[in-house]
Amino acid sequence: MIELSNAANRGAAASVISATSIDFARNFPPPSPLIGDSLVLAFDELEGTDTAAAIRFPRFVGTARDRAAAAGWVARRLGIAPDPETIVLSNGSQSILVMLLASLVQPGNVLLTEELTYAAIKPIVSLFGIKLFPIKMDDEGIIPDALDSACIKLGSALRALYCMPTLHNPTAATMSIERRAEVAEVARRHNLWIFEDDIYGFLPETAPPPLYTFAPERTWYILGLSKSLAAQLRVAYTVAPSETMARQVFWPGVKTTNWMVAPLIAEVATRWIEQGAADSILSSVRTETNVRQEIVRKSLPSWAIRVPPFCYHIWLELPPAWSPTEFEQAVRRQGVVIAPGDSFSAIPGGFAARFRIGIGVPSDHQTLRDGLDILNNARDQIASS
Repeated sequence: MIELSNAANRGAAASVISATSIDFARNFPPPSPLIGDSLVLAFDELEGTDTAAAIRFPRFVGTARDRAAAAGWVARRLGIAPDPETIVLSNGSQSILVMLLASLVQPGNVLLTEELTYAAIKPIVSLFGIKLFPIKMDDEGIIPDALDSACIKLGSALRALYCMPTLHNPTAATMSIERRAEVAEVARRHNLWIFEDDIYGFLPETAPPPLYTFAPERTWYILGLSKSLAAQLRVAYTVAPSETMARQVFWPGVKTTNWMVAPLIAEVATRWIEQGAADSILSSVRTETNVRQEIVRKSLPSWAIRVPPFCYHIWLELPPAWSPTEFEQAVRRQGVVIAPGDSFSAIPGGFAARFRIGIGVPSDHQTLRDGLDILNNARDQIASS
């Protein structure tokens, strides 16, 4: 077995998973039995249209029809449908973040994040020469007083806050309405842009309204479909503070980046929303997620686990004095790959005794149970050693 020298390398290695591994390292929704039929139906319908014309050209920010469908979809989270002219389609949340960071933060400036954050943020800011500053969290996510103190400390170098208020990755924390209002007020007071990643926001049947609803003039609301519907549906919608801002940030990258959504994928996403397939798939993902949560509760009875309904990632904490490296290697030897906590930490080594366990990727319930049994076996081995 290859020894990995640091958390970043371990995180990278976790993404290279063999066909025989049980994959708890990645975080995708559980398979929906409706996806195959929904795709077939979408393609069958395309046969009756001018398919070549529909997908012939780049869709850039999306067609008027794409953006109208997107406005109706995000309205379920925002409470009202935004102006379609403020919406941008892209090929995923990462592409959106690249464009926002390049335009609104820029080299040498500071991006604030939760102290545990989306693992891709660190390499992206490194690419742009942007400094990352972590904000202390509690069970609800970002602590407003800690955010305020950081803003005062960093001053003019500060540009934006990136955060995930609903089913935070990796902790599964969700901010209360009161907490969201406080965070939005701090951002307004210090003139911060907010990059709100709501990619898990559709999973709960009910969730607090996004930060966007508290500070729409400074929030870039990002809603990807790959975590709520299907991992292969790489479409994300961004609601910008204004039509002008949307064009200023995204149009300059048309000839130099690949943030633009693939026309065929955009067509499928729009049809799924228009025809109700997206609703049916989302419902099946929610149902299957809760079935898998029950399997987790029965399979890991001796672990202290708290996970909200409809969430398919678990934030696992090792007992004191256990070796995280020993635990990770023990489960890897038995064919299970897990995501180390420090790969999500904005500073190195901050959460070495934690692991994110994604329960959505295993293809069936027995594979999920087998992987969870291996976690239990490793726990027992370490506890008895």
